[in-house]
Amino acid sequence: MLRVAITGLFGGVLAVLFVADGRASLHHPDSVVSAMISVDDAGAPEPYPFEEFKRRRLVLRNIGNPDWKLEAEDPVTKAKIIDPKTGKPQLTERGIVAARIKLAQGKRADRRTVDENVTLAIDLLRFGRADEAEGVLKGQRSGFLPNITLAHIAATQGQWARAFDYLDIANEERVPPAINPKSPKIAWQLKANRGPLLKLVKLRLAETHGPKLQPENELPDQLWPVNFVNDAGVYEPGKLAAAEKAKLPGGDFPEAIATVQQLVLWFPYDVRLYWLLGELYAAQGDVKAAQEVMDECVNSGRYSNRKMLMTHREAVMKAASVEPAPPPEPPSPVPFTISAIWWYFGAVGALALFALVRAVLKKGKSAG
Repeated sequence: MLRVAITGLFGGVLAVLFVADGRASLHHPDSVVSAMISVDDAGAPEPYPFEEFKRRRLVLRNIGNPDWKLEAEDPVTKAKIIDPKTGKPQLTERGIVAARIKLAQGKRADRRTVDENVTLAIDLLRFGRADEAEGVLKGQRSGFLPNITLAHIAATQGQWARAFDYLDIANEERVPPAINPKSPKIAWQLKANRGPLLKLVKLRLAETHGPKLQPENELPDQLWPVNFVNDAGVYEPGKLAAAEKAKLPGGDFPEAIATVQQLVLWFPYDVRLYWLLGELYAAQGDVKAAQEVMDECVNSGRYSNRKMLMTHREAVMKAASVEPAPPPEPPSPVPFTISAIWWYFGAVGALALFALVRAVLKKGKSAG
């Protein structure tokens, strides 16, 4: 049943693999695997709310986690969750990718199309088997799709010179018309390939050729020449100097955050990129998100010795601990009861009776 379902998926989806509007730099029919950021109709990237971004990043990390189960389990009972439609155990995202890989590898390599090989390579890359992913594209080193995929594979492996070569070729190649390069979503992805992604690769490549930087002195990736300081030149969460803010794309935070979110989703295990996202959240004033990101960077076990990260994290933690004063509570309304209502009308009646009696007596005196 599973084989039939996945065969149907490939038969139906691959037929329109690159027709759909919304494929990411990793051009794949599965939106989870392609991990594309949202783009509005005007072509501007839109950042995910932090909780949604976290969820998407976690899914990608789970797909690549060799300890993650392939079949879904009830978190309490640990029993396998059965799909009511098939009667078989429900697959996790990692399980779905594993099944796709098995199905694709069951087809002879010389009978797979370039598009099928690209899809398989991306699945293997997400699954944590980058070396195998590269091997799938062996001998297919021309065209936009193989080269952009190979660029991602090399970057994931930390082979920045090869990543630059593949990305440079991809950016020069003609984009297949079926990808619809004029759509706002694809247009921004191509812009990201030639802009922030290329800048990231160049930065990392330059570091491999320059003087070796001590880990404790490492800084976030300088995708833009921004110093995260206030007007006095001091690091202060929520306060970014106007001159520094102007260096961000669009002169504001949304596009910068969306751009770094996209890079992090493409490389969900890259701690240094994640740190840059935390700095953007801190500068924007979202200290809760900034602290969560920086905490994870430190607790990853690889970045607890970065001096700048530790200093900035301390400032963010201090800012996050200051809770805003709650607004004053409105005065409680006077409670009305049946007894109070009767007393109210009784008092009104007594006053009315008193006024009536007084009026009658006054009239009597006047008559006399």
